[in-house]
Amino acid sequence: MKFNRIKKIFGYMYELHRRNFKLYFKPTRNPLHDPVETNSIHWVGHATVVINLFNKVIVTDPVTSMNLGQIKRLIKPSLNLSTINIDYILLSHGHMDHMNYSTLIKINKSAIVIAPKNLKLPLKVLGFKNIIILTHNQTYIDSYINIKALKASHDGRRYPWGAKAESNSYIIKRKSKKIFFAGDTAYTNVYKDLVADVAIMPVGCYKPDEFQDLHCTPQQSFKMFKMTGAKIMIPIHYKTYILAQDKDEVTRDTLKRINDGSIKIIDVGQTVKLEDSK
Repeated sequence: MKFNRIKKIFGYMYELHRRNFKLYFKPTRNPLHDPVETNSIHWVGHATVVINLFNKVIVTDPVTSMNLGQIKRLIKPSLNLSTINIDYILLSHGHMDHMNYSTLIKINKSAIVIAPKNLKLPLKVLGFKNIIILTHNQTYIDSYINIKALKASHDGRRYPWGAKAESNSYIIKRKSKKIFFAGDTAYTNVYKDLVADVAIMPVGCYKPDEFQDLHCTPQQSFKMFKMTGAKIMIPIHYKTYILAQDKDEVTRDTLKRINDGSIKIIDVGQTVKLEDSK
């Protein structure tokens, strides 16, 4: 049994590196470049989203590196985050595809960073001064925004050794707008009846099947979205890196098949305008 498990891991790693190696002989694709507007959501790539709520700018899991180790980016980031003034940074957990040091070091250090408790030290080393640590069901409130952390079903430790670490999902509220950012999560019923304008949901990294202990399938993501009571689902966490055995075209086709009109399937670099309200 142990031999079969080791054999399976080596087979998975071989296939992962084979697919990534082939990318070095292909040009990196160019994204769309829709502008970030007031009250909008812009997908930079992977789990990096720029949310503008009444001209307060929130960025989730900023990762714009062209490489994660030997893993090459499929498509260029649509924005240079160092050129925009970010008010809040939300980190869901410490994995390298969600917390990227080379990206964070270039971002304005005046931003308020909200993160799980195990990320405080690296954020201080990176030069951030306004670090807010939230564990599950805790809320950060200031004059402009209300951000609540929820428990994501995902082991957030940066490396595979050591104690398990928390991963956060976030509910972001400003004035009349409410956005749910799931981060990275396996299937869970924690998000029931959140009721939001938009749910930003992960849909990648679910193959082999063992990965579903940490990541949801597109069908599971859609089911969780429906559970939240949100109006619109924006799928992310795909089309940017090859991190597992699932293929983006299969994920896209699955989303199209299950879409009842509430899934807004977008490309990297697209902006979704939120419904007008005061």
